[in-house]
Amino acid sequence: MNDFLTRLIPGITYALLLLGSLYYNKFLFISLMFCFCLIIILEYGRALKKDKDHLKLVQEKNRGIKINKKNLFFYTEFTPLSFLICLFILGIIGTFNSLISNTHFQYGIFFIVLINSLIMIKSVFKGKELFSNKRFMKTWPLIGVVGSFLLIIYSSLIYDYSQFKLFFLYYLILIWGVDSVGYFVGNNFGKNKLYESLSPNKTIEGAIGSIIFSVIYSFVISSYSNFDVLFLIVVCLITASLAIFGDLVQSKIKRELDIKDFGNLLKGHGGLYDRLDSVIFSFPFIYLILIIYINVS
Repeated sequence: MNDFLTRLIPGITYALLLLGSLYYNKFLFISLMFCFCLIIILEYGRALKKDKDHLKLVQEKNRGIKINKKNLFFYTEFTPLSFLICLFILGIIGTFNSLISNTHFQYGIFFIVLINSLIMIKSVFKGKELFSNKRFMKTWPLIGVVGSFLLIIYSSLIYDYSQFKLFFLYYLILIWGVDSVGYFVGNNFGKNKLYESLSPNKTIEGAIGSIIFSVIYSFVISSYSNFDVLFLIVVCLITASLAIFGDLVQSKIKRELDIKDFGNLLKGHGGLYDRLDSVIFSFPFIYLILIIYINVS
């Protein structure tokens, strides 16, 4: 019960902040998404600075330069922060400048995020280390983080915001429902581990509970929208599966970085990255499905 209350209060605060910004003002929501991404980059960078392998790799690639905590920033947070700020500004300019097509940024970013996600999926299924290739810094998973948030921001800018916020509300409720039902069913009825080497608390029963919830939810949404129920079932099932997989991917990242959580901003949930892992991993794929659906229909 204490664990439930510990998770409940920060969870409600986070949800109210997100939903409040979504419905109050478009630019407030965009600003919040930018700040969320910024916080996650800093959380990841803080964890990475404690990683001995990362420090060793940085030193090997920069021989003759004395590496300390101050200049280590340039080998951890600096690059993803630069990409976030530059692409965010370009997206804003593209919205108000007809000479620049914002959709081009979206498609380009989606392609990069897709490659990033496929590499992660392959690593999980084949049991390979994410950071086995020493040619790349351990910051590369942040490509998916920055890309996913930028897709959310660009989508809210390009498409009719009244429609976007309704879609994003349905999407958030689905993600939260999948996480909550999976957590409840897994804790109370879970006996068989889903992927014990990565996430010992995840169970097959919890995953099945999440899948069943997603199907029920698709029927509920169909009664409030113009979407075909079969299409919604497919989208909700894919979203639920990706949300579960996103959690497994993040568990793999944390295991290889030898950390429990990325922070303690949300007590009982860990850091903001721990809380938003499902959204970060699933949104680009759902974005693709909806774009295809819109263009075909």
